[in-house]
Amino acid sequence: MCAHDIDAVVATSAENVRYLTGIDSVALEMFPHTGHCFAVVARSAPESPFFISSRCEADQFLDAAWPLRGAGAYGPFTRVVPDDVSLTPEEAALKAVTVDDMSAVTPLEALTSALKMLHVDDSRVGIDETGVPHHFMEALAEDRARGSVLDASRIFRAARKVKTLAEQAAIAAAAAVAQQGIAAAVGIATVGVTEADLVREFHRTVAGLGARPKFTLIKIGRAAVAGQTRPSTVALESGDAIWFDVGGIVNGYWYDIARVFSVGEPSAKLVTYYQAMLVGEQAAIDAATSGMRGRDLFALTVEAVRDSGVGHYQRHHVGHGIGVEVYDDVLITPTNDDVLEEGTVVNIETPYYEFGFGAVHVEDPFVVNPGGNRLLTSMPRELGIVQR
Repeated sequence: MCAHDIDAVVATSAENVRYLTGIDSVALEMFPHTGHCFAVVARSAPESPFFISSRCEADQFLDAAWPLRGAGAYGPFTRVVPDDVSLTPEEAALKAVTVDDMSAVTPLEALTSALKMLHVDDSRVGIDETGVPHHFMEALAEDRARGSVLDASRIFRAARKVKTLAEQAAIAAAAAVAQQGIAAAVGIATVGVTEADLVREFHRTVAGLGARPKFTLIKIGRAAVAGQTRPSTVALESGDAIWFDVGGIVNGYWYDIARVFSVGEPSAKLVTYYQAMLVGEQAAIDAATSGMRGRDLFALTVEAVRDSGVGHYQRHHVGHGIGVEVYDDVLITPTNDDVLEEGTVVNIETPYYEFGFGAVHVEDPFVVNPGGNRLLTSMPRELGIVQR
């Protein structure tokens, strides 16, 4: 905020509200296109966000991960307060926000009121444009000085690029859940088991560990070339490869990892190609340093794969940052000049898809550290072989 001369920022997306408050907005989950939920942080007190949601979901301020500056609500909703009931402290706080103050009818009114309360109503305010329609921005700026409402979406992404130790631990914990899910699916992998069976076992396992799966791509053999298609009922046969690329959220932070397992002895091509992908991934983990551009990490990763036996290897990206969004900065693409920093978590990956063959793919998060980069996964990264 200092760098951009902004006195407050307003989070509007589920990811940025979560980042500032630790709250997973029910409103934004249920109504991602029309719902409104905000977190406001003033430069004078960055450690104390102000939370705003619809009157129904405003009770979520009670779940904040750290003390809030306050909370506001808008719209209609009824919570009855009998005269003869003694309220708990939490209930009294909820009553104050959602019953006693009924002044805000619209999300804009609630946000405007919060900006006044934070003494930034006449100041430069950055608002994350990713979570509100354009007409909302126009309405917010209508009664304010020209240029006082700015797009802060890039400010949020820049702030989120470097992960705190707690965030690193959260990403590692999410990845651990995914690894248990993969292990469970592999545990039932035998001749006759289908993709649908494998997906069901993965979901059952990770859901039991608190995850919300967002994409679970598990394909058998050559079908992996169309990895985003629905799981089929085609059964495993001896010699088939199983490709995993799974993503989801645990306590607000993403996992996104990939592995390949062979049921029975793998083909020579599968061994050679997977090993090349692993060499490329390891080259990136070894070489990534603070100050390196995304494009430089991309180039050396692709080159390592090509030098290891897949000379025709091509990709549009080989990784991305990860955190409260599955694609945080930095993006590892051939044109990205954004730089890695100490504490950036890179989800490095080297996927390869070929018709008639399927896919090979390894993907893991690691932290850029000055004393040596640190993997946030523990599952073996070599080609897995299932012998039953």
